[in-house]
Amino acid sequence: MNLKSYLPSLGPFLLAFVLPLLLVYTWWGGFNPVQIEQSFAGPYTYAYLESRGDYSKLPDKSVEASKVLLADGIQAGLPITILYSNPDLVDVGDRRARTGFLVPPGSKVRLPLEIDTVPARPVLIARVQAGSMLAPSRVYAALDKYLQARGEGIRMPSVEIYRASNSVMQMGYFSVEVPLE
Repeated sequence: MNLKSYLPSLGPFLLAFVLPLLLVYTWWGGFNPVQIEQSFAGPYTYAYLESRGDYSKLPDKSVEASKVLLADGIQAGLPITILYSNPDLVDVGDRRARTGFLVPPGSKVRLPLEIDTVPARPVLIARVQAGSMLAPSRVYAALDKYLQARGEGIRMPSVEIYRASNSVMQMGYFSVEVPLE
């Protein structure tokens, strides 16, 4: 078998399948760099729903929280998720998280929502400009690599905030904050 005989037939395949996937991945921010820095973040007041179990169910909880806030006439701010359990160390059924939205301090919500505040604190923050479905894997992988190089692991709880873009031509910014100590 000669590779040169197959190369001409690869051209249409590359144009029809690989190139569009590569373009979409690029548009979603798949090649954008993840920035990591020490910073000071917070305070954040947020309305949330408590969750126990699979983190893949958190988007459903976010939609539920949004509906309650909308029904109560409360303007939902940026989406926020706080992960209390490291998925590398905690079984799927035992993972704990909160998901909801930033709200103005002093906001009152009805059940099933609750209000809490993340205090101002020193953090290690990782952020990337990418689509909301792609960004978490990119950020957590970069954060893990960064911390592993320093002989550390990801500390919980982590605070995730997604700032959507105002343009369909540009992805938003996803950030993850982990405690410094």
